[in-house]
Amino acid sequence: MARAAQEPVLQQMVSQLHTFLFADLVGFTRFTVKHGDDRAAELAVSFQERVCALAASLGCHVIKTIGDAVMVRSDDSHAALELGRGILDLAEHERFPLVRVGIDTGPAVERNSDWFGSTVNTAARVTSAANAGELLVTERTRDACAGASELELRERGAHHLERLSAQALYAEPRAS
Repeated sequence: MARAAQEPVLQQMVSQLHTFLFADLVGFTRFTVKHGDDRAAELAVSFQERVCALAASLGCHVIKTIGDAVMVRSDDSHAALELGRGILDLAEHERFPLVRVGIDTGPAVERNSDWFGSTVNTAARVTSAANAGELLVTERTRDACAGASELELRERGAHHLERLSAQALYAEPRAS
């Protein structure tokens, strides 16, 4: 009987979709070499603090920071997309270096306050495929955001992401 009661909970965990966003500062290694470890650390921490504040304002959750990068999870793909836009705006309005952002939506599992699964891996790889100053999303994220009237994404074609199957990726056009 206890096992039967657990099955709906397990099904809900499996079927719930999460949106993961990764963002990192472009050229951070070069910045560190040019300006030194202290300035680089100050830059990374300042970036992380701004992203944490933006994420909290949109109901997104920063899972962890890794040097000049952040990993964020949201139950709301629209909020994650807004967060991605806000992160890109940091470079323009707050004098941060350009940032690249990648987002994927799908199932994942949580263990010890961290998240795992192919959706997490894909979001990280999508970030690596993004150009400087670009917000890049998977087809799954595009579909999850389909009802957003302000959504304007252009197809970037299928990309072979490291150790993953080819993914159709979409970028949001940015004002030049």
